[in-house]
Amino acid sequence: MTKRLCKYHPGKLLASVAVVSMAIVAGGTANAADYPNHDITFIVPYSPGGGSDQQARRLQPGLQKALGVNIRIVYKTGGGGAIGFSELYRSKPDGYTISNVVVPNIIVTSKKGKNVGYKPQEFAYIGMTAQAVGALMVPKGSKFKTLKDFVAYAKANPGKVTVAGVGGTGEVNTAKLMKVLGVKISYVPVSGGVGKMVPMLAGKHVDAGVTSSSHAVKHKAILDTLVLAGDTPSESLPGVPNEPRWTYTTTWGVMAPPGTPKDIVAKLNDALNKATPPVRAMVIKNGLTPMKQTPEQAKKFIEKAIADN
Repeated sequence: MTKRLCKYHPGKLLASVAVVSMAIVAGGTANAADYPNHDITFIVPYSPGGGSDQQARRLQPGLQKALGVNIRIVYKTGGGGAIGFSELYRSKPDGYTISNVVVPNIIVTSKKGKNVGYKPQEFAYIGMTAQAVGALMVPKGSKFKTLKDFVAYAKANPGKVTVAGVGGTGEVNTAKLMKVLGVKISYVPVSGGVGKMVPMLAGKHVDAGVTSSSHAVKHKAILDTLVLAGDTPSESLPGVPNEPRWTYTTTWGVMAPPGTPKDIVAKLNDALNKATPPVRAMVIKNGLTPMKQTPEQAKKFIEKAIADN
């Protein structure tokens, strides 16, 4: 028997590797070109009825029209949003699972929680769509008719006033306001989002609540707003005073899992920017400021937010 010897040819080996590599790249590009070809899951990390749910519902029709597939909204609540954010973090980065993102919530939960399972800077951010300032609200019929009433009572009764907020983010923003006002209160953390907090307020199970101005606008039939963060009066909440020293903003956006290909992120961003203009009037009416971003701008936005928080 004659043995056949195989000679080693470095050039041929490199050429073969190159061909395989190009095939892989070509295959990835082809898949991206076909994207999307089936339903997309949109994770809402908070309970139905809250700001994240409202954002997702507003965008859903426009996203479906732009992408040509069904957008399936699912709720993954708990941990101040951490459960939903973790779910997205572990999802396959193929563009078929996206999520609402709330800033600074995603940053605060990652810093305050232990082993939350994600790093805010690693997600693929598609774009921020709306922003609102903070608001201190009380139920209709409250003994606190004005901010002056609230401050006077809280100073005379340290720790007796109960103020609700959503998780750790609510606690941070409430603490900032109470420091500015020079009062001590008892903070009541609410898990699941503003959709869970509003009934607590309306039922007078707590004295007050801190959340974004968009919720103050939406629920002004059952809640009164005592003060707004920042120095810009709200057309939707006429007569409500501002507190410039209270720097509290909430921003809503959309993100994808870490490692999502840039061309898929670009397609999602294009769809998001097509879905936003039709709901602009609704966004403004609800006390929000519309936003439009590229993925690069969204990434810079989150990087600044991480540095600031």
